[in-house]
Amino acid sequence: MAVVCETGRLHVRHFSLDDAPFIVRLLNEPSFIRHIADKGVRTPDDARTYLRNGPLGSYGRNGFGLSAVVHRDSGATIGMCGLIRRDGLPDVDIGYAFLPEFWSQGYAAEAVRGVLHSDARHHGLQRVVAVVNPDNAASIRLLQSLGFGFETMVVLPSENTPIQQFAIALQPCVRLTAPYAQAYRALMLEAYTAYPDAFTSSTAERATLPLSWWEARLNPDPQAREVVLGMFQRGALAGVVGLAMETREKARHKATLFGMYVQPAHQRAGLGQLLVQAALEEARGRADVRQVLLTVTQGNARAQALYERCGFESFGVEPDAVMVGRSYVAKVHMWHQLQRSNTAIREQ
Repeated sequence: MAVVCETGRLHVRHFSLDDAPFIVRLLNEPSFIRHIADKGVRTPDDARTYLRNGPLGSYGRNGFGLSAVVHRDSGATIGMCGLIRRDGLPDVDIGYAFLPEFWSQGYAAEAVRGVLHSDARHHGLQRVVAVVNPDNAASIRLLQSLGFGFETMVVLPSENTPIQQFAIALQPCVRLTAPYAQAYRALMLEAYTAYPDAFTSSTAERATLPLSWWEARLNPDPQAREVVLGMFQRGALAGVVGLAMETREKARHKATLFGMYVQPAHQRAGLGQLLVQAALEEARGRADVRQVLLTVTQGNARAQALYERCGFESFGVEPDAVMVGRSYVAKVHMWHQLQRSNTAIREQ
């Protein structure tokens, strides 16, 4: 059986059908039924069906799933913990449940911490959520002690009762993918409206585009031409930045930073600098990219100072670069050199 992680006191491994007796007991604990759900598992055969369709199926589909938590000294299985790709949630969820005699001894926190440190990072997850019933005070305290923050109330498919969603960022900035298209679109339309002189695109132009256009911009392919990074605050997308790679043969060494926006309520909190730094790190990961370009509205001293703190230098001003209403706005051109390039070209 595959090992997920080992901690000081625990061994987390994949379930097997031999774990059916433990599953029968855990899933019929009154606390499990009250705080999680009644899975209708009453017999070992029911448990084996649950394991096949649940954890074991998830291992095959996703490479992760709920796993057995074993006490290293005694060898006893004391609970389960693992990552879950759940319908209705755009992010991977972490779930856990333990037998009552092993509560209040730090085992749940130890297991969750171990899974986040090993399994979540192994699969490249940037963010993990957890859902919990509002009356499950012990579980809420556990999540908060591990650094999870409350984000929002959610209603999962086939459920009627709202539950609380918590989340933790394993990396400060998250690469946005198609499930975030609606939130990304709303945030950018807000930006175009609030700061029309900062963007070449207008609200009117972008509001008419179908959601599929926004989804295409959030292509998860590692070699996608465009990458959009986002930061969340209390479950809502609060800031974004984009990076577009040049595809023309003689310009593949360049990338352009675009669509930088942080909501006013979250400005002056360092989100902008984290976003720009994350975009530069993304650029460094592209072997061909040697410099990153951007433009900033002339006179926007705060934005220009932010880019300068991140290592950008100005190299010129484009007059009348953007027409806003009946006025023209100049743009300062800036660049950040990721590595020194050869200045001489050897003729063949």
